[in-house]
Amino acid sequence: MANISVYLNPHASQAMHTFQAEEIKKYFFRQELRFMSPSSEAELIELIQKDKNDGVECIFSIGGDGTAHTIAQNLVGSKIKLLVLPGGTANDFAAQMGTNSNLRKLAGIFHARTTREVDIIKVNDRYLITNGGVGIAYKVAQEVNKFRKDIKFFKNFLKSAGKNAYSLMFIKQIIMAKFEMLEVFMDSPDMPLFDKKIKSPLILVNNQPRLAGKFPVAPQTRNDDGKFNVTIFLHDNKLDFIKASSAFLMGKFPENDKKIIQFETDTLNMVSLNEKDLDFFGDGENFQPSKELNISLIPKSLVVYSSNEDIVLCPSYSLDTIPAIK
Repeated sequence: MANISVYLNPHASQAMHTFQAEEIKKYFFRQELRFMSPSSEAELIELIQKDKNDGVECIFSIGGDGTAHTIAQNLVGSKIKLLVLPGGTANDFAAQMGTNSNLRKLAGIFHARTTREVDIIKVNDRYLITNGGVGIAYKVAQEVNKFRKDIKFFKNFLKSAGKNAYSLMFIKQIIMAKFEMLEVFMDSPDMPLFDKKIKSPLILVNNQPRLAGKFPVAPQTRNDDGKFNVTIFLHDNKLDFIKASSAFLMGKFPENDKKIIQFETDTLNMVSLNEKDLDFFGDGENFQPSKELNISLIPKSLVVYSSNEDIVLCPSYSLDTIPAIK
């Protein structure tokens, strides 16, 4: 029997609809489950610290990337295992781990004990588990989060639009908003550009291949290889940037676009070259603005349940025979 804390974010777009406590109990009936819906980040941190003190073995995160992000801040370096039950909009991390809304499959992953140790990116004093960056995508994340908080019907829009919500908000942003260029100094031992003074509308830091559920921004990137990916867009006018963005929106990577620079590294420093702070977003959340961003990798620092072929080969548990109480 495992001691499990289940954290539900009631504000996530799909969480309440997708996962009900009674249904979860049917598939994890042999486990000791504690269900919690903290009302604030401070309460969540306090509860996770109690989990650590009480010897909790596993935490279930029910919500989107933001929920998993907040929980992961307090699990990096610990032995507590994380299982993500996707109930948000993009669910990037869950998709990368192979978890979805199928409780039978989730139970199979859990009972087969298939876990991975994944790399985490540290941005100043905060951790990043999926993708992030500076530039126009920050404005998209900012707008989505503001609408989710301030406009009641927007949550229903997120439920119906799903991953397409970010596509629609991104299109709105690049067409209607002023085209702005970041001016930054970038330094990394692996950066292929000789000139370290960069002008760019968008710079991404990638810990996995896809952003916002569908954009293949870094197709070859993994979150367990000791490196993260950096993608720099050097387009200096709106039309060229829209052309490049259109390829991503169609699920393709613009292979022949010479104004997209990518490299893999484990350390990166970014400094604003003007009076503006660098506004960084990550896992769908907005980080604290800063003149300087120190970005580094912490290898294999988070233990996560993940789907892989070992599940169906396990003699004790099959995805087709996981029991559920009727």
